[in-house]
Amino acid sequence: MTVPRKSDIFQEDLYPDTIGPEPALDAEEWFSGKDADPICISLKNGCGAFKGREITVVKKVLDVKSISHKHLADSDSGSASSLTVESLIEELNKLKAKVQEHEQRITELEGKS
Repeated sequence: MTVPRKSDIFQEDLYPDTIGPEPALDAEEWFSGKDADPICISLKNGCGAFKGREITVVKKVLDVKSISHKHLADSDSGSASSLTVESLIEELNKLKAKVQEHEQRITELEGKS
């Protein structure tokens, strides 16, 4: 876009404040139902270096130890749905074979064009 003006100085009417990199709320506030307008920044001084906030984990989403204990308990009880190392390795090998098939097909299709 070209705007015919004689001045080379920053023109605020062409570059209004825009949404900046800093969030208005953190995740905990947002999950609790708060809402806030985004924090806007001026483009007058250009795009400055973003000073990222330190990310901290407040709540565990997945507890790996409890899952592995659950699977161990299932396998001890003879559950048919329990995962064994052998079944996981077999599934992994099937997936690897499928990926190789797709890679070969992609290579063939790329060669035709």
